[in-house]
Amino acid sequence: MSTSDDLPDYPLNSDLVKRLKAALDAKDEEGVRSVICAEVRPVDAVIELANDDWMKDPAAQLPPGMLLGDLDHLKPLMDQFFQDANVVFEINRGEMEWQVKSPATFGLSCAQALLEHGASVQLAGGAGRDTPLHVAAQRGLDEHARLYLGHGARVDARNGRGETALSAACGAALRPDEHARCLRLCALLLRRGAAADARDEDERSPLHKACGHARHGLARLLLRHGADASALDYGGASPLARVLQTAACAPEDAPQRTVQALLNHGSPTVWPDAFAKVLKTCAPSPAVVEVLFNSYPQLRVSESWREVIPEEVFQMHKPFYQSLLALAHTPRCLQHLCRCALRKLFGKKCFDLIPLLPLPKSLQNYLLLEPEGVLH
Repeated sequence: MSTSDDLPDYPLNSDLVKRLKAALDAKDEEGVRSVICAEVRPVDAVIELANDDWMKDPAAQLPPGMLLGDLDHLKPLMDQFFQDANVVFEINRGEMEWQVKSPATFGLSCAQALLEHGASVQLAGGAGRDTPLHVAAQRGLDEHARLYLGHGARVDARNGRGETALSAACGAALRPDEHARCLRLCALLLRRGAAADARDEDERSPLHKACGHARHGLARLLLRHGADASALDYGGASPLARVLQTAACAPEDAPQRTVQALLNHGSPTVWPDAFAKVLKTCAPSPAVVEVLFNSYPQLRVSESWREVIPEEVFQMHKPFYQSLLALAHTPRCLQHLCRCALRKLFGKKCFDLIPLLPLPKSLQNYLLLEPEGVLH
């Protein structure tokens, strides 16, 4: 055997190895046996059949960040392809795997190891006095939350702002691609007994916070678990008021769906005299205006409303706003009045009871305030 532990007796580029590999590739058992038995000396010789380990080759053209683990070197290499250069390398099945745009995997194996060695899931830390479950909730890390709950984390523990993990999750400003993961996390917390109406130090419920981000899927989840659609925070704002405040800023989030869900679960509507202010704020989202307007049996339409609608918005949504202003001179149709009578009868149970009526789906949608694009 070679006296050096670093060098094989028969390196990859030797004639013997080339012939041996050729025999192996050809599945020539006799050829393999002949080379090894007749030519290899000593009996414990080291034969190098492969050398694809780039760490051994000083000539390998590799970015220094790959060798040094330096994010500052990696950033310029990834900026041309990815917006989030703060990627994570997680050891998975013995290999290094690049978890791009997958923050849910960040540190999961590390957290598991810490818990196995006695770390506490109940310990609150930092200025906000957040528990590990709060931190996972704020970042939409559903697998972390599942891990902590499995190790006994208290689902309704409060942080320094009086928030539960559910409240923190609903108030987190997440990217659109993170919403599905956050929804799974909140569903998990609710299944584990989280209070859907837990208030923070400002008396804001998780529903207030979900509506503040116009997250209609999250709002529906909370409402199905008994969240109070009429709750008021310390400032006197309801969940409906919160979504109306953000409607114009988040049209891509379909804020009308959140408004619709709240009204179908018994949310009080806006005071009629304040509708002009709502129109001014929500004019760029005519579907929001339509859903809210249809929640009144009859609302006095003023021709002065035209002045609060920006001209470019009016032109962009002209058919709808023309139909709205036309109601200044005519009562609502009988069909709409029947809708309002049924909705008043069902009250907070509209969402549950209307789909049970023996009516066509289109008529059920009408009763549930599905927007149509014009008013009658």
